Amino acid sequence: MVWSVADERFQKNLETARAYYEQHWSLCAPRTAAALDRPLGQWLSNRRRPGALDGHPEWEAALRKIDEHWDPAWPADWQRHYAALRELVREGFGGDVGRHEGHGARGVLAIAELGDDVVGAVLVPGAWRRAGP
Repeated sequence: MVWSVADERFQKNLETARAYYEQHWSLCAPRTAAALDRPLGQWLSNRRRPGALDGHPEWEAALRKIDEHWDPAWPADWQRHYAALRELVREGFGGDVGRHEGHGARGVLAIAELGDDVVGAVLVPGAWRRAGP
């Protein structure tokens, strides 16, 4: 049996990442983010650095399984707002709106810049009409 300290550390951080995703719908966590009383944001930021996952395709696959946009080509801040808005849409703009405070307007502007391909993958038909005044 081969045992790797790096693999064990990764699995522990992956557990933390799952918990964070359940609360925030995105792994584009700020560097100061934590979950399960463990730091997470800096660890995720380090994994996004070019070459950080070279030789560990299974690590990247595990992160992508939690959040397909864990390492987006666009800014991580944008992705956080997008994820919050996506959940608002899925909830029919109901649920705990206070939990989403501050994300909605920025998410709408960011999504408008992204284009129909991604918007269509997230929004339900007619959601923009329902979201209006």
